[in-house]
Amino acid sequence: MIQNQSRKWLLHLKDSIPQGAYGYSISMYSIALEGWRRGLKLKFINENRRKSEVYYSLTYKDREHRFSVSRGDKVTNEALKICRNKHQTKEYLLRKKVPTPQGKLFKKENSDKDIIDYAEELGYPLVIKPVAGTGGTGVIANIKNKDEFIEALSYVRNDLNNTEVIVERHFDGRGYRIYVIGDQVVGAFDRIPANVIGDGENDIKTLLKLKLKERDKNPALFRRPIKIDREMKNLLREKDYTISSVPKQGERVILKTTNNVSSGGDSIDVTDQLTDEIKNIAINAVKAIPGLEHAGLDMIIDTEQNTGVILEINSMPSIRNHLFPNEGIARDIPKALIDYYFPETKSESYKGKPLFYFDFQTVFDVFQQGKAKEIIIPDAPQGDIVAKTFIITSSIKGVDYAKSLRKKARKLKVNGYVKFIKHDKISLVLSGSSQSVNQIVEEIKGHSFKRDGILEVVEKKRNTPVQIGFDIINMPKARNLTDGYYPVRLRSGNGSSKPKRKSNVNKSKDNLREERDYYKQEFMKIKNSNSWKATKPFRKVGKLFK
Repeated sequence: MIQNQSRKWLLHLKDSIPQGAYGYSISMYSIALEGWRRGLKLKFINENRRKSEVYYSLTYKDREHRFSVSRGDKVTNEALKICRNKHQTKEYLLRKKVPTPQGKLFKKENSDKDIIDYAEELGYPLVIKPVAGTGGTGVIANIKNKDEFIEALSYVRNDLNNTEVIVERHFDGRGYRIYVIGDQVVGAFDRIPANVIGDGENDIKTLLKLKLKERDKNPALFRRPIKIDREMKNLLREKDYTISSVPKQGERVILKTTNNVSSGGDSIDVTDQLTDEIKNIAINAVKAIPGLEHAGLDMIIDTEQNTGVILEINSMPSIRNHLFPNEGIARDIPKALIDYYFPETKSESYKGKPLFYFDFQTVFDVFQQGKAKEIIIPDAPQGDIVAKTFIITSSIKGVDYAKSLRKKARKLKVNGYVKFIKHDKISLVLSGSSQSVNQIVEEIKGHSFKRDGILEVVEKKRNTPVQIGFDIINMPKARNLTDGYYPVRLRSGNGSSKPKRKSNVNKSKDNLREERDYYKQEFMKIKNSNSWKATKPFRKVGKLFK
């Protein structure tokens, strides 16, 4: 398994991708984040699309560009339609003499016999793939004989229900994904098919579980399983293996025929290894499609012969594996794209300053609930920005104090949070304009010191990005009614959920007090819930969206 130390990810994306944007959504989020951090106005648009394909726009002064995934509006609808059809893409490439494997399209009315006869005529090894497939689904490569081809054809046409398929020659070489913007190749990575490496002790099934745990540490691969399916079992059977077999120490066992990362492959950056000849093939392939300004290419490269063939072109490719490769140097494609669409913002660098990011999950949840057509993200803080962390110990219970800090921070437009470490100890993160942050710091260390019972304030370095907004994390619950918090619900000995009664002369007053505190606590539960927070924009109409 590739070790973490072989990765060189982008520092400005470290801790900047919220879990709600992991996986395919990284492409959309990272480009939106780059533009937003530069000071562009960021708007999300609800058109009932998948999470990773939500439309968003970036605006600089009076110029707006609209995006979906990594495709901006400089890519025309004509180009999008051509690239979605693998056979039509191949025809455009051939017209411009861009190398692509020899093959043929078969439609629904073609029988399996027609396809098998063509395969025998063309000769092995072959590849079969659906005409309109995405993400490598249904692509079976390096089919060596008729029996394997019949098996693959049945799988693609019957099991996956892809009745229109392409059969083409298999081209030996490395399978690269190359990203082209204009006349430049800005990123390329090699792909190793899904695999495990033996340790001489664990069986393949266990090794696969261990690998999936490692993949989950990569934001691009988070919760992207490697499925145990017919293809995997067939490959293992060729080696006289099953998922219960124990590979030797250091033995790499290939589990899939395709090297697509979505199907479990490993990505390795190779941008610096591409020759000018290979780069020219990639650039010419993009130019062969009318209206295609930038795109991702699947290319098989014979490094010994310094040549290659284009397998397909994706006008709306994911860039997540360029940003978070399993091995090698990450490529800053979001920067290259924003430079391309907004060249006048190149000098608007946020590097070297405290970084911010925004929550996307709430935006998507609001869209899913149908409560907004557009959401405009508040502008990223600009100017003289600072970020500070404090550990504060107090002699009093800290809930009210935390709320007062939140109120001050929101009033001064300072971002961060209060996080309870213990009932009397909090971590306070502040990030925003130096003037506003210092105002809060002076209050903490100044006149409010005695009033709020502060015993100690320890300042620590803050290098981690901060999410915009301000909230309280880990709000503590009371252990009894004298703790000073809204109390937890009390239960009587018979299992009733009504508040306990005290056996003293003030019983009725105590009951009323406990009932009051109980309903306060229930209200706070609702107020602190995700659904309440998600609908906050609708209770303050016009603040975030229209």
